[in-house]
Parts: sequence; structure tokens; C-alpha cells
Amino acid sequence: MESPQSKDPKKADPLADALERLERSVANREKARIASLVDSGSDTREKEGVNISKGGETIASLEEEVSNEDAVNVSHESNKKNSSWPRAISNVVVQISCVVAVCYLSLPILKKGVLKDLSATLETNQKEEYEKNDRVTKELNVIAERIDSLSEEVKNMAQVTEVSAKDVYKELVYLRERNRLINLGDSAIHDSDRASLDQLLRVSEESEDDRLRTGAASEILRVKFAYMNGLRRGTHTIPVGQLFPDSSLDNETELNTDQLIELLDNAEAKVDNRVRAAYLLADKRNSKAADALVKAVQTDSNLDVVREAAMTFSEMTGFKNEDLLNTNILLQWWKNNSDEVRIMLSN
Repeated sequence: MESPQSKDPKKADPLADALERLERSVANREKARIASLVDSGSDTREKEGVNISKGGETIASLEEEVSNEDAVNVSHESNKKNSSWPRAISNVVVQISCVVAVCYLSLPILKKGVLKDLSATLETNQKEEYEKNDRVTKELNVIAERIDSLSEEVKNMAQVTEVSAKDVYKELVYLRERNRLINLGDSAIHDSDRASLDQLLRVSEESEDDRLRTGAASEILRVKFAYMNGLRRGTHTIPVGQLFPDSSLDNETELNTDQLIELLDNAEAKVDNRVRAAYLLADKRNSKAADALVKAVQTDSNLDVVREAAMTFSEMTGFKNEDLLNTNILLQWWKNNSDEVRIMLSN
């Protein structure tokens, strides 16, 4: 009986058929051996030899059949392989042709899509490039403005550094002198120092530097404005008992002209007492008092005494001048009008 695989020569396996036949032969031999053992025990060896020889012949015949079937299968496989090559080549050619046809038909669509994508990409790149260039341009403009500003600063620094050493020294001298003028003004106001005011007057008239003349004039105005206030010293009363112990006077108004002039001329006396003496001479109204007041205006080193003496002289003689510290005008007026004033005061 043939196996299902032997019916189909294309699917037959020669080795499997040979093994199957060999198994059937071995099974038959075993059956025969068992039957011979049952029938006769004496001729067992003979029957076994016969069975063995038969089995050998059977195996030989099976091997021959297997070899024949292998040859047939090899032939069939060779024919099958020889016939499959043209078919495979044909299939490949057909597939390639189909692919080529599809590619050819889809080429316009692919081309249009590729061009569209390429155009979009180029547009995006151009936009990014434009934005980038615009940003770079703005940054360059900012840098250019900073460079212009720095150039202007460098130019100004160059102009400053071009100043010669002589100009620098001249400027330092001016600053030193201007500071000195300020100190003179402070001393004239705070210490009532007439010498400081006299130096300011000389600078304002004789200095070759216009700026120093202007600075001195400013300080003079500051000093004179400070002395326009009539309450610089406040109220003060002369201590008659201490200054004139030999006299029996109790009140400063009882002091005579000579006593007041003595107190006014005493440079070592307290400034407040001398200022008060100049004030009290206004009640004496005589030529001796007028001469003493003129002398104080001309020579006294304290500006408070000079100011008070000038005020009293104006009240006594009728001299009018708002600038009480401009002693030159007062002295010139007394020189021109002293004779007439003396006659007036003697009457």
C-alpha cells in the first residue's frame, strides 16, 4: 500500500518511504519468527536463517527501491528548478515594470508636491533670513549710536586733555585766589576785620584777572549786606563804675565828651564799649566829637566801630550815604565841608 506522500511525486520523501518499508519488513519478520517458534522448536535455527536471508533480501530490495526513488526525486527536483528560473525572472520583470509604470504616472503629482514643499521651505527660510537680517540691522544701529556717543565723549576728553600745563597752572592760581577772597569776606563779617575788607577793595580795583575782580566785588557786597543790619551787636550798656572808678557817675549818659572819646580811642577796650561810646557821642554835637568820629572811621580796625562811628557822624553833621563802610566818600566830604560844619556845631 502506497503512502499519501508517494501518490504525489512532488511531495514524496524517499527516505521516509524507505524507513516505512523497513519498519514493515521488520514487523513481518518478527511475526514470522514468532510463528515459527510456535510451530516447531527443533527447526527454529533453520527457519531463523531462512528468515534472516529473506530479511536481507528484503532490505537489499528496499535499498534498491530507495535509491531508485531518490534518483527519480532528484531528477524531478532538477527539472523543477530548471523550470522555475524563467518564471521567477518573468515575475521580477513584471514587478519592475509595474513599479516603473506607477512611478511614471505619479511623477507629476510627486513633482508638484515636491515643488510646493520646496517653495514653502524656501519662503520660510527667506522669512527667517529677513527677520534675522532685520534683527542684526537693529543691533548694528544700536551699536552705531553707542559708538557715536563714545566718539563724542572721546572728543570732549581730547579737548580737555589738549589744555596746556600753563593753562592748568593758571586755573589753579585762580582757584586759590578765589578761595582766599572768600576767606577774606568771612573774616570781615565774622571777625569785623577791616584789613580783610581793605584787601577785597584792592583786588576789586587793581587785579589784572577779570574773574578775580568780579569775585572780590561779590565778596564786598556780601560784607556790606551783612553790616546793613543795625542789630549786629545788640543792646549794650557801658559799665561806668568799672571803667571810671574815680568818678561818681552812675549812668552812661552822664559821661562827657572827653570820657566817651577816651573810651572810643582805646583799642584795647572791649568792642561793645567802644561801639556804645560812638553811639553816645551823637548827643554831644560838637566839633571835638566830630573829629573823634572821623578819626575812628579812618583808622579803627574793627568794622563794627567804623560802622557805628559813620552812623553817628551822619546824624551829627547831615552827611548822607547809604554805604556806611565806604569811608573814602565820608572822609572826602569832611575835607570839603569841615569848616562849615564846625561853625554849625559851635553854635
